[in-house]
Formats: sequence, C-alpha cells, structure tokens
Amino acid sequence: MYDYITIERKYGSGGHEIAKKLAKKLGYRLYDRGVVEQTCKKMGLSYEEVANMDEQTPIKPIFKTPGIDYTTIAEKIYNTEADIIKEAAEQPGCVFVGRCASEILKDKKCLKVFITADDDYRMDRSINVENNPADKADEVMRKFDKKREKFFTTHSGGKWGSPEYFDLIINSANMDEDSIVAMLEGAAKA
Repeated sequence: MYDYITIERKYGSGGHEIAKKLAKKLGYRLYDRGVVEQTCKKMGLSYEEVANMDEQTPIKPIFKTPGIDYTTIAEKIYNTEADIIKEAAEQPGCVFVGRCASEILKDKKCLKVFITADDDYRMDRSINVENNPADKADEVMRKFDKKREKFFTTHSGGKWGSPEYFDLIINSANMDEDSIVAMLEGAAKA
C-alpha cells in the first residue's frame, strides 16, 4: 500500500480534479493549492506574490560575492513548500499535486503519477473548464507546461513525464476521471 501519491500533470489534463477525487476516495489529505496558502502564511507574503513565483525556476547569478545570501525568492518559496510537504508527510495518507513532491519525498514509498492528454483534449479543457479565451487557450497551455517542465527538471534532475521517473503515466483523454481514480485507487492499495 502506498501512503503517499504524487501527481505531476500537463495543463488541462484534469490532474487536479483526479487528485481531488482520489484523495476523497482513499480518505487521504490533498495538498495542492493549499500549499501555496500555507507558504503565504509562513513567509508573510500575499497569495498573488507566492502564486506568481510558485513552481518557478530560479535564476542564479553568474558571479557571487562571498558572505552575501543569493537565495532568490523563488528558491525560498520552493524551500518553504518543501518543508510544508515534508511536514504533511509525517502522517501517512497524502496526495500531493505538483511542486516536485515526488522528489521531495523520494525517501518515502510514493506512487509517482504523471497525467497527460493529447493537445485537442487539453485545449478543450483549457477553454471549457479553465475558462481561457479560445484565442489564448493554446498559449496558456504551452506556458504552464513549459514552466512546470522546467521547474520539475531543475528540482528533480528527472525528465518531466518520463517513464524512467514515474510509476504510472496516464492519458486522461482516453478514460473518464472516475475510471482513472479507480485505477489509481487499485494501484495505491497494491
């Protein structure tokens, strides 16, 4: 049985909804956007400040002067989120969405899941579920995917969506959410 499930996802694949249903079905706690809210409280920042920097890749200075702290705000946010994820994982029964939780919890028995879908399916969800204007939906989708991929690669060293890193890769365009949740529930209990 897996006490921890981590879900990375492409934008518009339905990963958040699947994670939410799975957590409810298993009786697990869900950690997704709530991690951002907890980070705000711990760091004394507004939700907008943290949300804008969340899952961002820090830019490192080329030259460093000894004795000066060059930790970027993006790194501080990541470190705070990592602490929140580790604290949450002190008690089993968690589903984590994004934020490189699979890497943060690599010493625990985690079911690492990647949810993807074809571009047409994701575009449709971008417009009809995420309420993006049709003329901007593709741009939003690509922007989020690029940001998530770079963040994941930077913090894990793994390849985003790679079968070498993830235990399960699911194409959500090929199954309804409830079937995916049932499959993940079975895998979690294996």
